[in-house]
Amino acid sequence: MLFAAKAPNSSFAAGPGSWWALGRGLIWPTECAGCGAPDVAVCDLCRRVVAGPAFFQPVVGWPPGWGVWAVTTYRGAASRMVVAWKERGRHDLTRPFGAGLANALLACRSGLNAPVATGAPFLLVPVPSSGAARRERGADLVASLAREAVRQAAPVWSRAGFGPLPQVARVLTQRRGVRDQGSLSARARRENLAGALAVRPGLRFALRQRGCVIVDDVVTTGATASEAARALTSVGAQVIGVIGFSVTLRRTGGIHIGTPALISTHGGPRAATSALHADFGAESRKEVLEK
Repeated sequence: MLFAAKAPNSSFAAGPGSWWALGRGLIWPTECAGCGAPDVAVCDLCRRVVAGPAFFQPVVGWPPGWGVWAVTTYRGAASRMVVAWKERGRHDLTRPFGAGLANALLACRSGLNAPVATGAPFLLVPVPSSGAARRERGADLVASLAREAVRQAAPVWSRAGFGPLPQVARVLTQRRGVRDQGSLSARARRENLAGALAVRPGLRFALRQRGCVIVDDVVTTGATASEAARALTSVGAQVIGVIGFSVTLRRTGGIHIGTPALISTHGGPRAATSALHADFGAESRKEVLEK
């Protein structure tokens, strides 16, 4: 409690850091972004909600074998935290979200049947936000989330022998405006996004035969990831997976999986089961382009 009774002189032993935390709490009250618990940015319970383990969610309308690796569903505390992160300036949530997305990244890599053809580090490609959204939020949040996931996944990645760490590559851009997706149906979302994304000028040749994993914060119908896959494969990139922090997809028998060692809520490894995810072959990529 903020004003709990203390033993004599205990405040002096606590040091100046405790005084700063006390003053900050009085001037800028802090509460958990998920449940509203006072004096904590994210409570332990809400932190566990967004930590995983990862699961594979098939996507309705995508070819067999295609889906998204995620760590939470978009409801309850998780949805409130995402809204706070995106719309209320709670960028401090990038770190706990990154721990969860790291589990999705490790699961995705564990599920690949074969390494990328070129042997080079595969790319994590964030779905792009509009310039207006980046200015309003003060950052490219999905790119920041991807970088945090790579940082937190690095120790387990190395121990598992997964090869070079993936590189976050902001290679996609919006080439035209799109309507807000919130109230649109699945079909309207696909039509709204059709042809909206493109590879940045000058990067087409560099992406040929590069393995790419698409990254999104919230996957709803899969329309954004599908459009990102179209843009990437149109220049010869190989889309080998999709990871998302949260999903709102209709349940279709998602498989809860793990990797040899996942990121725990406190950063340490924990044992988990393993499962394989079908590789994304050329035929599947062709089907996505036709969707």
